[in-house]
Amino acid sequence: MKIKEIFRKRNNSIKFATAKSVLTAATSAADLLCSPPDLSKAKKVLFVQPHPDDNQIGAGGTIAWLRSLGVEVYELTVTDDRFAEPEYIGKENEVQTIRQKEALAAQQMLGMKNAGFLGFADKNDASEREISLKIVEVIREIKPDYVLTADPNLSNECHSDHIKVGNAVKYAVMDAQCNFYPEFIDGKLREDAWKCKGVGFYYTDAPNTLVDITEFEELKMKAIKCHVSQAEPALLAAIMLQQTMFAEGTEFKAAEPLRLISDLQMHCFNLPIV
Repeated sequence: MKIKEIFRKRNNSIKFATAKSVLTAATSAADLLCSPPDLSKAKKVLFVQPHPDDNQIGAGGTIAWLRSLGVEVYELTVTDDRFAEPEYIGKENEVQTIRQKEALAAQQMLGMKNAGFLGFADKNDASEREISLKIVEVIREIKPDYVLTADPNLSNECHSDHIKVGNAVKYAVMDAQCNFYPEFIDGKLREDAWKCKGVGFYYTDAPNTLVDITEFEELKMKAIKCHVSQAEPALLAAIMLQQTMFAEGTEFKAAEPLRLISDLQMHCFNLPIV
């Protein structure tokens, strides 16, 4: 074989190996860019619910699973019934309402920590920004790795509270890391700014993560039943049927779908997260 032919084959071999190495690296980078975050690695997670039972209905199994891993799980409730019942008028901040008591009972059932009630009325007129500012305060206080809430982009969602709270959480997770927002402290940059690792959504029709809740379904349903004023038999049956349907095609018996987004994917990211 001629010397030139030997070197040509050698160079082609080197080029192939280099191309393969570059492709492997690119594939790994693409996987990193397009993969949802791993919630199981979290140490602290905040669940923000529009109404006092949404976290349990939409993600009660996920909450129980996280607690089984030793994750600290907090619950923040945006709206409640303090303005919805005549008996509370004039003493909205003096008594615990029925739904507040039910929420605290459900939290205890799942081993959650109460992050408070923001006190907005059901079907309130507050803007997404007003709600978001309150959530920013809680995020900076708790410093969670992830914040989860109802998906405001669910195609058939018609409840304004769900849409507003979902969007408010998106803004809050982004804004909480800005050390100038909403204002300086004594003329200096804020020291309480906090960057979450990501945001997540239940009640979603665009999931990228499926959580096996087979082991935790019974506990989830017990937590939902703590909401006595809401837990009608038809609702409970529909929830269980839905969990079974979400698990179809898997080895799970019951599942909850989530849409999880990393901090990298939260801004100007237009690749699919799968």
